[in-house]
Amino acid sequence: MMSAGMNIAMLNMSYGTREEHIEMIKLLRQAAKNFSVNMGKNYPLAIAARLAGKKIRTGSIADSYGETVELKTGDVIRLTTDETYKDRCSTYAIYVDFMYFADQITKGDLVLIDNETIMLKVEIISTSTVTCKIERGGMLGSYKDVFVPNVVFEMPNFSEKDKLDIDMLIHQQIDIIVASFVNSPNTIADLKDLLGVKGKKIAIIANIQTIEGFRNFDEILLTANGIMITRQELGSDITPKKLVIAQKNMIARANKANVPVCVNAHLLSSMRYKKLPLRAELLDVANCILDGADTLELSAETAVGLYPVDTVACLASACKEAEACIWSKQIFHDFVDKTPIPCDQATGVGLAAVLAAQRSLAAAIIVVTTTGKSAQIVSKYGPRCPIIGVTRYAAIARQLHLWRGIIPLIFEDAPDADWQIDLECRVNFCTKWAMDQGFVRVGDPIVVVSGWKQGAGYTNTMRIVYAAADCSVV
Repeated sequence: MMSAGMNIAMLNMSYGTREEHIEMIKLLRQAAKNFSVNMGKNYPLAIAARLAGKKIRTGSIADSYGETVELKTGDVIRLTTDETYKDRCSTYAIYVDFMYFADQITKGDLVLIDNETIMLKVEIISTSTVTCKIERGGMLGSYKDVFVPNVVFEMPNFSEKDKLDIDMLIHQQIDIIVASFVNSPNTIADLKDLLGVKGKKIAIIANIQTIEGFRNFDEILLTANGIMITRQELGSDITPKKLVIAQKNMIARANKANVPVCVNAHLLSSMRYKKLPLRAELLDVANCILDGADTLELSAETAVGLYPVDTVACLASACKEAEACIWSKQIFHDFVDKTPIPCDQATGVGLAAVLAAQRSLAAAIIVVTTTGKSAQIVSKYGPRCPIIGVTRYAAIARQLHLWRGIIPLIFEDAPDADWQIDLECRVNFCTKWAMDQGFVRVGDPIVVVSGWKQGAGYTNTMRIVYAAADCSVV
């Protein structure tokens, strides 16, 4: 899948044990090492984890029913918080794992189970049991998600399980944590407290899944390192008809704030069982790219699908085709017009680099960066050519995958005593790699962004160089 285009691997902490996730992290890192050997360079595969958060789930199907039970439309069924039913879900009763579930819903509420596959309508509420009519039946398996549109359950932002998961993820030096059901900036603040000093370098992504999160989006933008738009739950909360407007609105606001945004849910769902996607799915992927999404996440298609590699390759190809339709010059001018005057040095150099790349028809922009910030700024202004972000820090390189258009490279050679020589070595390293990949040829202009001296602390230099036959620049 890495060869096909995967650059971030996502673990879903709602499934599996911590021991299984630790083993998966080890396997992913070993796979990245093996892939790096084949490529001849260190491939910075990022590893992310999505916390379970405020999600409510059903229990396990009783052994006597097998793996699934059939819930028939028109029948009556009970949702219960009685733990004696935890492993005994049946056609008569389904366990839900939130003890105050019955206290916080009302008669007439709709209960959606397993990504809206099954829909129930609340009719009678008692102390620990909710009696429902099955409005839309289906096959129910174990541990499926339960969602009630327009109901914000009063529960802690992070459960005890989440806290144990966070401790494990810190110890495993994960790159990215996705906080689920973020309805306010308080959730992000709580997560930062839980991460503490040991986990402060982990990027925090706020998963927007409810109308409450949408309403508080601007405040959440100020606290999170990135945004994820989960269209499944969000579409249930605000209706599918308004989802397209909400998606475009949030992506535009995230782009303006230079906060990376990821879109997931139902991108290539048909490829879970088939090798070819629906044309409508390809149009949806293209629309996400044209909206301004930085990354797209596949879920069931690769987690349990029959053709994970084909699906990743299809998504990567569709994204590349869509990027060719982006009006880069207009995006650049729109963001330049909105850039405050005076701007800081890094922003000024970043937008100058993109303008220079446009005017010189540069084949690439090379950004020599320590923190990754300079490459992120260049990404905001949407250059048409690739951005090569070169750094000595593997963790920075892995997190740069969150931003659109950035190809992170890790420079592993020992630093040269002469800083200028060391800088040229990094630029030549990027140039050689780009020429090997085929998108830079001899004589092509390249824009280079860097600091002007060692320890400058910020990026303030932009120059145009040309690729030479020996893979250096002149």
